[in-house]
Amino acid sequence: MRTREALLAAALELARNGHSPSIAEVAEAAQVSTATAYRPQSLWSDMATRQAGTTGGFPDFLDDLPDDPERRIDRVVREVCAFQFADEVVWRGVLRATLDRWFSQVDVAEAERVPVRGVTRLEMARVALAPLRDTLSAERMERLVNAVTLVFGIEALVSTRDTCGLDVAAATETMSWAARSLVRAALAEAGADQPSAE
Repeated sequence: MRTREALLAAALELARNGHSPSIAEVAEAAQVSTATAYRPQSLWSDMATRQAGTTGGFPDFLDDLPDDPERRIDRVVREVCAFQFADEVVWRGVLRATLDRWFSQVDVAEAERVPVRGVTRLEMARVALAPLRDTLSAERMERLVNAVTLVFGIEALVSTRDTCGLDVAAATETMSWAARSLVRAALAEAGADQPSAE
């Protein structure tokens, strides 16, 4: 456990200084042997988990969400933006590690591939939107969860910052607006399909 903590601390320090460190560099900074260090994907994954402030794999703020679905997804998006923008270099490193994992398996049969990404963001969206389960059909609910997952997180961070050229505040507002708009659109679509009371 002490070795793991030393490796994570060293990796975070290197990442915050603008490096995307190799395992050998992290091991040297932590003063442990390279053989003791993690695989690169595990290291970046654990760094992301640490920065997200998770307990048992999920961020603590999910325990204290408001009742309204729009306000719930707004809170989730803003919390994720806050911790990802606070350590943007680390999270971009996580994204690069997932892409490296994908490329390393491009010639492997799909059934034998190791998952490239976890499902924490998907599950956060599912928790945030849970109050809509009684309003939306299972199919529409799943489509909404999937759609909302597209508009926040590291890929959305990169799009809003690099493609759109937004600053942190504008990027956060855009992601929140997109998520809330998807909730409203799903509810409007479901309402339009309800039979008339006449």
